[in-house]
Amino acid sequence: MKIYILVCFLLAESLLWAQDVPFPAENKTFVNYNENKIYFPDDSLAFRGFHKKIDSLLIYGKGKINIVHIGGSHVQADIWSDRIRTNFYNYFPGSNGGRGFIFPFRVAKTNNPYYFYPEYTGNWESCRNVETKKKCLLGLSGISITTADTLSTIKIKFRGVGIPLYEFDRVKVFHAFDSTRLDLCLQLPDSLFTFEQFPNLGYTEFIIFKRVDSLQLKFEKIDTTQKSFTLFGITLENNDSGISLHAIGVNGASVPSYLRCELFTPHLSVLKPDLVILSIGINDAYEPGFDPVVYEKNYDSLVAKIKLASPNTAILFTTNNDSYYKKRYPNRNAELVRQTMFLLAKKYNAGVWDMFSVMGGLGSVKIWQKLGLAKIDKVHFTKEGYELIGDLLFNALIKSYDAHLGNFNTVE
Repeated sequence: MKIYILVCFLLAESLLWAQDVPFPAENKTFVNYNENKIYFPDDSLAFRGFHKKIDSLLIYGKGKINIVHIGGSHVQADIWSDRIRTNFYNYFPGSNGGRGFIFPFRVAKTNNPYYFYPEYTGNWESCRNVETKKKCLLGLSGISITTADTLSTIKIKFRGVGIPLYEFDRVKVFHAFDSTRLDLCLQLPDSLFTFEQFPNLGYTEFIIFKRVDSLQLKFEKIDTTQKSFTLFGITLENNDSGISLHAIGVNGASVPSYLRCELFTPHLSVLKPDLVILSIGINDAYEPGFDPVVYEKNYDSLVAKIKLASPNTAILFTTNNDSYYKKRYPNRNAELVRQTMFLLAKKYNAGVWDMFSVMGGLGSVKIWQKLGLAKIDKVHFTKEGYELIGDLLFNALIKSYDAHLGNFNTVE
């Protein structure tokens, strides 16, 4: 088989590219592996920048690659996204570029990703982009928490066992910059850090003079005019070259949910995404009155926000998984979502990963449920199911990168 000179240059001793797919063996009879690839209805030129960033990381060991995955409940739990993240780290040893964007969902009293555990004091109120009757300022995360308690705290720590080492020395705290906000404090001696505020982009950055693996923030009232503090999210970063995958998800979110997020664009610009994966559609298509024309127009508006934040980012649409309506009726709207995403990909020179077809098409979720990969609602996956679709999407991304490598000289 072909051995690529580009990869041999750096990774001859650590990676074998003679295999067609890295994770896992494609041997599940209910999966349509022929469809497990990135489709480019126009061409793949928009992915060239993303692929060249991977080249730079592999050849020179330099560069940060930022992938942003946006969706609903499929993404909030961060099992699907984390599987892709850890596959990158395993397939490209030494590519852990830092954990990136997180939100302390536990403080908002909703499900939190397993691998980090937020502890907090004080009373906090949450607002989500799916709560249309609430009026609140929201950012990229689509969710906020607000406290009016003095001396409130939030602590973030990783669980450790079986979790990649996420040390960091740079913290960006995304928050509201109203004139009555509480003071934001990092719980470290003043001699160990410095900070700078960026009101136009909506965050405060702390530079820590040593690597740490946990974070504690304090919110203080030191003046009678101070009323509250609203948090939109946190990034945990370091200067290491590598890959960061930022998971952005809110249970029940649709495309209009993110259009309501006023600070979406400035926050996204801070992450400097090289690839944005858009997995929003399962909630849009759940109701029988789903209108693909409206869905496409909503996505037009969201893509405009993304392009404003990062004009050269590659965009990947993932079609809906097969699902049932009220557990009883196959949701045929998934086919309309699929058609719309291919139209959008052609319009914006983007890619499509066709999860609907990879799963097996209409009605296939029943098989996944029987095998313990989908839940009884026939909408969501089990942990094992999310891990499988993470493996499948990762394989498709690697196949796309492998095709990019095919443009280089090869030897037999």
